[in-house]
Amino acid sequence: MRLTKTLIALFAAAVLAGCAGKSPIPQTEGKTATTQINMWSYKGELETTHYAVDTLIPVNSKVDILDTTSKTITFRVKDTGMEVTLVNKAKYTQMGIEGIYDRYFGDSNVNLSKFTKLERDAIESGRVVEGMSKDAVLVARGYPPAHQTPTLESNSWRYWQSRFDTIIVNFDDGKVSSIRN
Repeated sequence: MRLTKTLIALFAAAVLAGCAGKSPIPQTEGKTATTQINMWSYKGELETTHYAVDTLIPVNSKVDILDTTSKTITFRVKDTGMEVTLVNKAKYTQMGIEGIYDRYFGDSNVNLSKFTKLERDAIESGRVVEGMSKDAVLVARGYPPAHQTPTLESNSWRYWQSRFDTIIVNFDDGKVSSIRN
């Protein structure tokens, strides 16, 4: 009886493991993609809350997609060999991993020439500065967590600098007018 229960449990685990092996984002594993926004990795992990700490992975970096699950995307940065797992905090992003993939990765480079020199310099350093357009802020800093900034049409976006510190980016006529801690 005990052996039968053990065999049934092993069989069920094998079936579930087989089901879990299918990528929730079709045809991405093994693909080379390009980052569409700046990202920060902390000890090989990156959260969709966009903490601006540790290692900057610049926009337009080439990456190999290694694995995807319903909550994560693991990739390797081609230039550095660094492996990173992007963790979707759905309660903050209010979207699934497929939408996150589309925001973070694409097939071609972001055209940075459409931005002013001020914006390109800020994007390169991963900063937000007064005078930047909303599009430039998205590339420089990523998408603000949706639970605090439910729409990009808002004139005030909240970002997390770290687990405990936030900044509020205010816009006037589509340009950054102030940044508050």
